[in-house]
Amino acid sequence: MTVHLTINGKEIEAEEGKTILEAARENEIYIPTLCYHSHLHPIGSCRLCVVDIEGYPMPMASCTTPVAEGIKVHTNTGRVQKMRREAMELILVNHPLDCPVCDKGGECRLQDLAYEFGINEQPFHAKKPERELVPFSTPLIHQWRDRCVLCLRCVHVCHELVGSAAIDIRETGYDTVVYPVAPERCYSCGECLSVCPVGALTEAVSPVRGRVWQIERKQTTCGQCGVGCQMEISTYDNRPINVKSDGVAELAPNYGSLCVRGRFFYDYVVSERRLTQPKAKKGDEWISISWDEAYEDAINHLRETTETHGPESIGMIVSSRLMNDDLRTLYSFAKQGLGTPHVDASYRLDLSPQLAVLKALKGASVPCDSLDNLVSSGVVLVVGGDVDLNAQVVADRIRVAQRLHDTKVVVVNSFKTRLDEIADAALTCNVGTEIPVFYGLIKEALSENPEFQKAEGWQNLSKQIEDYASDAVCEAARIDSALFKIAVDLLKEKDRVSFVVGSGLGRAAQGSQTVMALANLARACEAVGKTVQWIPLTAYANAWGSIMVDAAVKGAENGLTYGEMIQAIHDEKIKALIVVEEDPVSFLPDSAYVVEALKKLDFLMVVDLFESKTAKLAHLLLPSSSFMEKSGAFINMEGKQRDVTKLIEPVEGARPAGQIFMDISKKMKLDLESNKGNTSDLVSAWREESEEAFSGFFDVNYQPPRVEGNSHLFLIPADFLYNHHYGTTEVFASAIEKLGKEPEYLMNPKDAARMGIEEGTSVTISTSGDELSITPVLTDEVKEGHLVLKGHYHDTGIQRLFSFELDEISKTPLTGVVRVKLQKP
Repeated sequence: MTVHLTINGKEIEAEEGKTILEAARENEIYIPTLCYHSHLHPIGSCRLCVVDIEGYPMPMASCTTPVAEGIKVHTNTGRVQKMRREAMELILVNHPLDCPVCDKGGECRLQDLAYEFGINEQPFHAKKPERELVPFSTPLIHQWRDRCVLCLRCVHVCHELVGSAAIDIRETGYDTVVYPVAPERCYSCGECLSVCPVGALTEAVSPVRGRVWQIERKQTTCGQCGVGCQMEISTYDNRPINVKSDGVAELAPNYGSLCVRGRFFYDYVVSERRLTQPKAKKGDEWISISWDEAYEDAINHLRETTETHGPESIGMIVSSRLMNDDLRTLYSFAKQGLGTPHVDASYRLDLSPQLAVLKALKGASVPCDSLDNLVSSGVVLVVGGDVDLNAQVVADRIRVAQRLHDTKVVVVNSFKTRLDEIADAALTCNVGTEIPVFYGLIKEALSENPEFQKAEGWQNLSKQIEDYASDAVCEAARIDSALFKIAVDLLKEKDRVSFVVGSGLGRAAQGSQTVMALANLARACEAVGKTVQWIPLTAYANAWGSIMVDAAVKGAENGLTYGEMIQAIHDEKIKALIVVEEDPVSFLPDSAYVVEALKKLDFLMVVDLFESKTAKLAHLLLPSSSFMEKSGAFINMEGKQRDVTKLIEPVEGARPAGQIFMDISKKMKLDLESNKGNTSDLVSAWREESEEAFSGFFDVNYQPPRVEGNSHLFLIPADFLYNHHYGTTEVFASAIEKLGKEPEYLMNPKDAARMGIEEGTSVTISTSGDELSITPVLTDEVKEGHLVLKGHYHDTGIQRLFSFELDEISKTPLTGVVRVKLQKP
């Protein structure tokens, strides 16, 4: 409904429920603010936005006062200006006038307002309270309490958006202070830093500082995961010095939000350990060579391999963090130039199990079309891992949907997550029992709907779900029957359902079967007339670009996948391998098996920023450029082009991966198609292919998980696929060292008591492959029979515990769950 009002004599219309401040801003009428932020509930603490309303005895805060029919508002009356100035003077009682040494100088909202009101001295003074110096909730942010104006933006964003409640206010009145009340809950995402209007919170990562007029700031796309967050990176003297999001706060998909990786893990690109010159292995030693020598070495080995063993004896594994043009060149080089079909990308490690089922969701837009659609969802079903750990911005959007639009949330997972705290139904099931949960939801919520029985293939699905009544499901999965009923009722009632699907679902045993069961649930929702959205989370910035470029580049087809290539190398069928910005030794199961395979190669060529574990085994090592050192585009999880801007000149000696292989192609006189292309064409072509795909229900073969003796637990890595460039095995981003986070192994106290393990006791976890020494943390947050690994910023060595197995359908390496035996020393 629309209401009519007048502001400063201007007649305007505004939507009912909006505030006077929102109405004014929509009509370009200026009202000063300090505490207000468009993404947070109005706080009303600074009193700078007061306005006069005819008929009201006193000025009102425009940020908290809703519009009303016929009201007349005046924003600059004498008493309003007087009240604003007095409020500013009180705000400045304790705020030091130290702008020359404050990091926020030149872009500080308080500084702007003091200038606007003509305040150049502090009229009031008070004795500063003595406060103990307490570190902030994260070592990546420095808190300057004397500069705090108690606008409470930081507190509200931590509670409302992030759901951490890591900081809050302590004391009252003049002694009030923002305090780290629960630092253990802090994700170090920096949302508090991003909304601070003054210099009370500053970044504590970069040793280099620069004033706003000294630095260059450009918008770009984050390269850390598949969300495609927009951000601004400040550079000074050809190095990044901070990440901002103020100027992109209204841009999708993140609206100014970032996670710890996007905001703080940026300086790896200028690490002193960056590779700066090609190297060749002579015996066991590296020798530095020129680029011309490196190209000649690569060409000679590739030609020799092709002539001796044929083109199919060469494989290529590339990173799905490369941009589209780079990927086009690499796929063209392999398929068209070398004539090998064996080229695959790292999206295979987390997204592959979902590809086949996504084409069956004819009613869903795949990829998800827009994360904004979360706010219009009636219910969001979250499965397959901890969204806050792997794609925090998506988790933040779910919290916004719930807070502002009453979206309901159902979580199905084998361990508790931060989203469980806001979930209407948190179905924490035993490992390997997700299929009964999904089939139980179909049976109880949808199968009796007359529309379901009109769907193609419904009879077959009805047979699959007949044994999954509510009681049987809750018993098999060890979930609460009351919560399961809530989930059933929500699926019955809500017309719009969003599926947020983490990679953990497809990386465990029966991964593809489990994803197909979830797809059957989504298809059943479509069949009864519900609008469905599927959001596939991925650790890779350009996973969808990899998929679409692979489909678009023609040439040798039907090649081996990432994992199959390692097996083929082990069987000595592949003789030469090219690895581009990827690290199979760190991310594939059974690292000893992977190392053994790679050592059998006649030629291993690695192109990377750093000397990774895989690079240490190479015969030829070439230095490449980071995403900050070149321009291009990613395709994010919405299927949208997200532009990447060149921010700094490449580290001396490094070259973009695409350029490297284009140079080699030219020297080999290979005939490649143009590596340039329109991103929207890639997306359209892939979606058109999807529309013609299977649209019935999948046949799912479920095998209950095998449970062994009392000394065995299921080990679940919660956040396995971090970017090795900033430090998954070795640390290249300084923020990781500042965090100092060691991995945590979370264990249920009942399991510990049964095994005689006390808090702080070191134990050995082992499989047939290897063993590790760990010290479990005892907590009720983990179900009995499970051991959950979190905090994976450093090398844990858990890959050694997995056997080298691939999913039968998707060929995804299985790194989601492994059964381990616990022993006390």
